[in-house]
Amino acid sequence: MAPMSLAQKLANRDAKKTPIASPTAASSVLANAFVTAPGSKARQQEAEIKVVDAGKIYPLSFGDRKLLATGPKAQIIDSEGNVVTDIPVALFRATSTKKEMVAGTNGTGPCIIKLPTNLEVQPVKDLIKHFMDLTTWNKFARDLHSYQSTYWDLQMCSAADFLGMHLFNWYWARISSGSLPDYADIDAISAVQTPVGDSIFRKVVNAIARLDFEGQIPDPYDYRVYLKTNERFGFAVEEAKKKMQKHQTYVDKKNWLEAKAKLREESARLMYQQRQKQLDERAATQQAKWDEQKKKDAELAARVKAKMAEPGKKKWKADEAGYLRRVRGINVPIT
Repeated sequence: MAPMSLAQKLANRDAKKTPIASPTAASSVLANAFVTAPGSKARQQEAEIKVVDAGKIYPLSFGDRKLLATGPKAQIIDSEGNVVTDIPVALFRATSTKKEMVAGTNGTGPCIIKLPTNLEVQPVKDLIKHFMDLTTWNKFARDLHSYQSTYWDLQMCSAADFLGMHLFNWYWARISSGSLPDYADIDAISAVQTPVGDSIFRKVVNAIARLDFEGQIPDPYDYRVYLKTNERFGFAVEEAKKKMQKHQTYVDKKNWLEAKAKLREESARLMYQQRQKQLDERAATQQAKWDEQKKKDAELAARVKAKMAEPGKKKWKADEAGYLRRVRGINVPIT
């Protein structure tokens, strides 16, 4: 008997009631695609299998990828209700992080995904065709080529973002690296009013507004002429510059207040030091006076004591008589 593919093993697992080996990335992708699709959101959340990179179907075998093209389909319509394309629910769940878009029908009614107004339908068709091609033997199925157009490439990124099929955003990476787009690219970026387009638009606006604010635009004349041709971009740049100016004013005022506070603090410190110096000098002078007085008092006491010990009649000076009266309570004549 020929060996069964992984898809056949998954299909026959419940019937045989026997455990299979620990899940691989491929089995997790298929399990996420089929075990919980379609069904209510609550039921899907209960049965959801948590794996890393479960949305990548590129490594799957042809048999497994072909299996994803079977089963109920989700219909994709534009903002006016016109049918754009459809995609098998299993394939959508295997390639998208937004599985809730195809939840809730329980297979009783059509699953419909409505596109937003500003999203072009052609990139959606091309993106779905790309994933549908992955379920065939088409040897070029894994190639998702650029449109060689900023506008259409951003629309493709926007379509992938809306459907949860995230693509590497080359434009964002280029701008983040410091490489700014030319005026034709800015026109295209300004025209793509989707979440992805708006994110890149803001990034470009802030980068160029910063150059403008700092006077570093390499072609100021052409730049001024261009701003008049792109109203959305020109307005956004002016608003960004106003915010930068407001922030700069705030920073300048903050720095001024901090410098002023520092000067006040320094002035207060110097005043304190001067006052402390004066107090120290005054205390030192007072202490010197006290020390001098103590020395005089000690000398006077010694002189009086020595004179009292002498025999015969004493002759007392005024300070000695004052000392005897003050200390011993004796009145003696001053001679």
